[in-house]
Amino acid sequence: MKTEVKNTMRFSPSSLAIPVSFILVLIIWTTTPLAIKWSSQGAPMTSALLRTLIAVSFCGSIVMFMSSKFRTDAAARKVYLVSGLSIFVSMSLFYAAAQLIPSGWVAVLFGLSPLATGFFSSLVEPETKLTPTKIFGLSLGLGGLYLVFSAGLNIDDISIEGVILTLVAVLISSATSVITRQLVKDLALPGMQITTGSLIVATPLFLVAALLLEPELNLSFSSKAWNALLYLGLIGSGVGFTLYYYLLKHVTANRIALITLVTPISALSVGSWLDNEPLVPEVWMGATLVCIGLLLYEFKPRLGLRKL
Repeated sequence: MKTEVKNTMRFSPSSLAIPVSFILVLIIWTTTPLAIKWSSQGAPMTSALLRTLIAVSFCGSIVMFMSSKFRTDAAARKVYLVSGLSIFVSMSLFYAAAQLIPSGWVAVLFGLSPLATGFFSSLVEPETKLTPTKIFGLSLGLGGLYLVFSAGLNIDDISIEGVILTLVAVLISSATSVITRQLVKDLALPGMQITTGSLIVATPLFLVAALLLEPELNLSFSSKAWNALLYLGLIGSGVGFTLYYYLLKHVTANRIALITLVTPISALSVGSWLDNEPLVPEVWMGATLVCIGLLLYEFKPRLGLRKL
């Protein structure tokens, strides 16, 4: 007598790890521009240094508490070096740009990351090649971002220097995310260890930069600035970087970069709620274009559509 065995889909908590990580990274990247604005107070390198000191203390404590052996072999050191240099260079440029242009424009320029990351990914990962449909979807998304910020910000406030610094930071961040993805995707290295090692590399560099550019190291920040620094150190860097490196191990770098198409709009909404920044109808028109663009980029192949 044959027994029919039915295959049932079993729910596993681990199946939620990637989408939950995406959502958390989205939330963290949404709130980071405003937190940087609140924490800098005219001393961007000092602010970045304090942020990394808080983050490396937090992450190092967790690694020690978990009693996991901290890897220092050649492969791990290479990851720490690449990601640590990326954190230092890109974060320094973003902090400097935030002093010159509105924080919203930093977010919208960072929205160019999918194009830059997609280009760099296509050089090493053939499956991530930018097809005409993907390019069209990204173009719609970028057009939506333009609507959002051309309506919500005063173009007279824009500094060319700040725009250039942000664009360079985007290129560096995008390129190193692809490099880091290649280094960690087959490496048994937990995200928290990657974050800790990267911050160990980046923190002394921020100290040197702060001493050279802001030798007085003024720590007389307001309580609001200190709260923002704690948030950036514990959540923005400690949790955010860990989740980011976890995602890099499991999904392609250009798919992670899609988050940057959504965060400018969500960041503008948070800025309106917490910092009284105005919201206008063009924001929601732009949001619609961004959603359509993401749909074309991410889901069009799965829907089996041959043509637009």
